[in-house]
Amino acid sequence: MKKSQFSVVTFLIIALGLSLVFVGCDKVEVDNQKPMIRLIEPADDEVVMPGEVLHLKMELSDNVALASYKVNIHGAFDGHSHNSGTRSATDSIAFERTWLETDFIALGETPIVGKQQVTVEHQHIKIPATISRTVNGVAEEMPLKEGHYHFIVYCTDESGQESYVAKEIFISYSADGHSH
Repeated sequence: MKKSQFSVVTFLIIALGLSLVFVGCDKVEVDNQKPMIRLIEPADDEVVMPGEVLHLKMELSDNVALASYKVNIHGAFDGHSHNSGTRSATDSIAFERTWLETDFIALGETPIVGKQQVTVEHQHIKIPATISRTVNGVAEEMPLKEGHYHFIVYCTDESGQESYVAKEIFISYSADGHSH
Protein backbone atom coordinates (compact mmCIF):
# COMPACT_ATOMS: atom_id res chain seq x y z
CA MET A 1 0.00 0.00 0.00
CA LYS A 2 2.86 2.37 0.74
CA LYS A 3 4.16 1.76 -2.74
CA SER A 4 0.96 2.92 -4.41
CA GLN A 5 0.74 6.03 -2.16
CA PHE A 6 4.29 6.92 -3.13
CA SER A 7 3.46 6.58 -6.81
CA VAL A 8 0.37 8.77 -6.53
CA VAL A 9 2.24 11.45 -4.53
CA THR A 10 5.17 11.32 -6.95
CA PHE A 11 2.81 11.59 -9.91
CA LEU A 12 1.00 14.58 -8.37
CA ILE A 13 4.27 16.39 -7.62
CA ILE A 14 5.55 15.84 -11.16
CA ALA A 15 2.22 16.93 -12.68
CA LEU A 16 2.13 20.05 -10.51
CA GLY A 17 5.72 20.91 -11.39
CA LEU A 18 5.10 20.51 -15.13
CA SER A 19 1.95 22.62 -15.00
CA LEU A 20 3.88 25.41 -13.25
CA VAL A 21 6.55 25.25 -15.94
CA PHE A 22 4.01 25.58 -18.75
CA VAL A 23 2.00 28.32 -17.03
CA GLY A 24 5.13 30.31 -16.08
CA CYS A 25 6.51 30.41 -19.62
CA ASP A 26 5.31 33.44 -21.54
CA LYS A 27 5.70 33.26 -25.27
CA VAL A 28 8.32 35.83 -26.28
CA GLU A 29 7.56 37.30 -29.69
CA VAL A 30 10.52 38.41 -31.74
CA ASP A 31 10.04 41.47 -33.93
CA ASN A 32 11.60 40.47 -37.23
CA GLN A 33 9.69 42.94 -39.41
CA LYS A 34 11.52 46.07 -40.57
CA PRO A 35 9.84 49.48 -40.33
CA MET A 36 8.09 50.86 -43.41
CA ILE A 37 8.92 54.25 -44.96
CA ARG A 38 6.72 56.11 -47.42
CA LEU A 39 8.71 59.11 -48.64
CA ILE A 40 6.26 61.60 -50.13
CA GLU A 41 8.54 64.65 -50.49
CA PRO A 42 10.98 65.42 -51.98
CA ALA A 43 9.90 63.98 -55.32
CA ASP A 44 12.29 61.75 -57.21
CA ASP A 45 14.55 63.94 -59.42
CA GLU A 46 13.34 67.12 -57.70
CA VAL A 47 15.51 70.11 -58.61
CA VAL A 48 16.66 72.50 -55.90
CA MET A 49 19.00 75.49 -55.94
CA PRO A 50 21.89 75.77 -53.49
CA GLY A 51 20.81 77.89 -50.53
CA GLU A 52 17.18 76.73 -50.78
CA VAL A 53 15.30 74.30 -48.59
CA LEU A 54 13.83 70.90 -49.37
CA HIS A 55 10.47 69.96 -47.93
CA LEU A 56 10.39 66.58 -46.20
CA LYS A 57 7.15 64.66 -45.85
CA MET A 58 7.05 60.98 -44.98
CA GLU A 59 5.01 58.32 -43.24
CA LEU A 60 6.81 55.88 -40.94
CA SER A 61 5.26 52.73 -39.49
CA ASP A 62 6.23 49.53 -37.70
CA ASN A 63 4.34 46.46 -36.53
CA VAL A 64 5.57 46.95 -32.93
CA ALA A 65 7.22 50.35 -32.29
CA LEU A 66 9.39 52.91 -34.07
CA ALA A 67 12.63 54.15 -32.50
CA SER A 68 14.26 56.86 -34.67
CA TYR A 69 15.00 58.15 -38.15
CA LYS A 70 17.70 60.09 -39.95
CA VAL A 71 18.10 61.81 -43.32
CA ASN A 72 21.28 61.77 -45.41
CA ILE A 73 22.14 63.70 -48.57
CA HIS A 74 25.32 62.92 -50.48
CA GLY A 75 26.67 63.24 -54.01
CA ALA A 76 25.87 60.58 -56.61
CA PHE A 77 28.47 61.74 -59.11
CA ASP A 78 30.16 58.36 -59.45
CA GLY A 79 26.95 56.60 -60.44
CA HIS A 80 26.71 54.40 -57.32
CA SER A 81 23.28 53.21 -56.24
CA HIS A 82 21.60 52.18 -53.01
CA ASN A 83 19.88 49.07 -54.31
CA SER A 84 22.09 46.79 -52.20
CA GLY A 85 21.85 48.87 -49.04
CA THR A 86 25.58 49.53 -48.84
CA ARG A 87 27.82 52.31 -50.02
CA SER A 88 31.47 52.11 -50.94
CA ALA A 89 34.05 54.06 -48.98
CA THR A 90 35.35 55.38 -52.32
CA ASP A 91 32.21 57.39 -53.18
CA SER A 92 33.12 60.88 -54.30
CA ILE A 93 31.07 63.33 -52.29
CA ALA A 94 30.95 67.06 -52.91
CA PHE A 95 28.40 67.68 -50.19
CA GLU A 96 27.24 65.29 -47.51
CA ARG A 97 25.19 65.83 -44.42
CA THR A 98 23.17 63.65 -42.08
CA TRP A 99 20.34 65.05 -39.98
CA LEU A 100 19.40 62.90 -37.00
CA GLU A 101 15.91 62.85 -35.56
CA THR A 102 17.30 64.80 -32.58
CA ASP A 103 18.13 67.67 -34.98
CA PHE A 104 14.44 67.82 -35.97
CA ILE A 105 13.29 67.47 -32.35
CA ALA A 106 15.43 70.50 -31.48
CA LEU A 107 13.37 72.42 -34.07
CA GLY A 108 10.09 71.38 -32.41
CA GLU A 109 9.27 68.06 -34.09
CA THR A 110 7.67 65.36 -31.91
CA PRO A 111 9.79 62.23 -31.26
CA ILE A 112 8.63 59.01 -32.95
CA VAL A 113 9.91 56.58 -30.30
CA GLY A 114 7.31 54.03 -29.19
CA LYS A 115 4.77 54.92 -31.87
CA GLN A 116 3.55 52.49 -34.50
CA GLN A 117 2.70 55.07 -37.16
CA VAL A 118 3.65 58.72 -37.65
CA THR A 119 3.64 61.36 -40.36
CA VAL A 120 6.62 63.70 -40.39
CA GLU A 121 6.13 66.83 -42.45
CA HIS A 122 7.04 70.47 -42.87
CA GLN A 123 10.69 69.87 -42.09
CA HIS A 124 12.87 72.12 -44.12
CA ILE A 125 16.28 70.81 -44.98
CA LYS A 126 18.59 73.59 -46.12
CA ILE A 127 20.89 72.85 -49.01
CA PRO A 128 24.04 74.96 -48.46
CA ALA A 129 25.03 77.58 -51.02
CA THR A 130 28.74 76.98 -50.37
CA ILE A 131 30.97 74.35 -48.80
CA SER A 132 33.98 75.10 -46.63
CA ARG A 133 37.18 73.34 -47.52
CA THR A 134 40.80 73.71 -46.54
CA VAL A 135 43.51 73.85 -49.18
CA ASN A 136 47.14 74.09 -48.03
CA GLY A 137 46.00 75.10 -44.56
CA VAL A 138 43.77 77.91 -45.84
CA ALA A 139 40.00 77.68 -45.35
CA GLU A 140 37.89 78.82 -48.27
CA GLU A 141 34.23 78.81 -49.26
CA MET A 142 33.57 77.02 -52.53
CA PRO A 143 30.33 76.85 -54.53
CA LEU A 144 28.34 73.67 -54.03
CA LYS A 145 28.90 71.14 -56.80
CA GLU A 146 25.89 70.84 -59.07
CA GLY A 147 24.53 67.47 -60.04
CA HIS A 148 22.72 64.41 -58.81
CA TYR A 149 22.57 63.72 -55.08
CA HIS A 150 21.04 60.88 -53.14
CA PHE A 151 18.38 61.78 -50.56
CA ILE A 152 18.02 58.86 -48.13
CA VAL A 153 15.74 58.34 -45.15
CA TYR A 154 16.67 55.62 -42.66
CA CYS A 155 14.21 54.38 -40.02
CA THR A 156 14.97 52.07 -37.09
CA ASP A 157 12.43 50.21 -34.97
CA GLU A 158 12.75 49.43 -31.26
CA SER A 159 14.18 45.97 -32.00
CA GLY A 160 17.05 47.59 -33.94
CA GLN A 161 15.93 46.71 -37.44
CA GLU A 162 16.54 49.39 -40.05
CA SER A 163 15.10 50.10 -43.46
CA TYR A 164 15.75 52.94 -45.87
CA VAL A 165 14.33 54.67 -48.93
CA ALA A 166 16.52 56.52 -51.44
CA LYS A 167 15.55 59.11 -54.04
CA GLU A 168 17.64 61.21 -56.37
CA ILE A 169 17.52 64.96 -56.26
CA PHE A 170 19.31 67.38 -58.57
CA ILE A 171 21.08 70.46 -57.22
CA SER A 172 21.42 73.19 -59.83
CA TYR A 173 22.22 76.90 -59.80
CA SER A 174 19.87 77.35 -62.75
CA ALA A 175 16.81 75.74 -61.14
CA ASP A 176 13.53 77.55 -61.77
CA GLY A 177 12.89 78.26 -58.09
CA HIS A 178 11.74 75.61 -55.72
CA SER A 179 8.12 75.38 -54.65
CA HIS A 180 6.29 73.09 -52.25
